[in-house]
Amino acid sequence: MATPTQDPTPWELLRAMTQLRDDLRADLATFTDRLTEMVTKIQYDADRRTDELRLKALEGELADLRRGREQERLERRANRRLAVTALIAPVVVGVLLALVGAKLGQ
Repeated sequence: MATPTQDPTPWELLRAMTQLRDDLRADLATFTDRLTEMVTKIQYDADRRTDELRLKALEGELADLRRGREQERLERRANRRLAVTALIAPVVVGVLLALVGAKLGQ
């Protein structure tokens, strides 16, 4: 009795190598597609600088808005004081005139 050999035939080896080559090409194509989607360090750094500039501009605008709001608040306070003074002063003068007139009339 002859023992069967476990070694693959040259055709089986060729078929297996061809299959490996095709699998490797497909994997490399997938890898290449994924690499083209990646962002380079230069692009990433440029995007970060752009984002930082935009943030600084927004922070500047926010500071301007805050200063404007504070200025408006101070103006409203001054206007209220003026309005109160404009309403109270004539009443006080009227009361004083009435008191002085009453004392002179006695």
